[in-house]
Amino acid sequence: MTTPTFSTTQSISELRDQQSIYLKALQILIQDGSSMEKAQKTVCWNRLSRLHEAMPNQYLNPEHLFLQMLADTAAINPSKRKSR
Repeated sequence: MTTPTFSTTQSISELRDQQSIYLKALQILIQDGSSMEKAQKTVCWNRLSRLHEAMPNQYLNPEHLFLQMLADTAAINPSKRKSR
């Protein structure tokens, strides 16, 4: 198996295997206060989108994930919530 890079197109199987990495990256973006517009330009967003497009019943839309994670972060750390 080749090592994935940002420029290689990954198979759906590879995307599935690395989904947890993309979710963690999205969580870090949210914790850093990134807007959805900024997050949409990232590799993790692109890869999560591909998973959702390929298997929408199994993988959530990254927009939904972003909003859900944002709400969870705000509920856990209300004092760290950044104004948007």
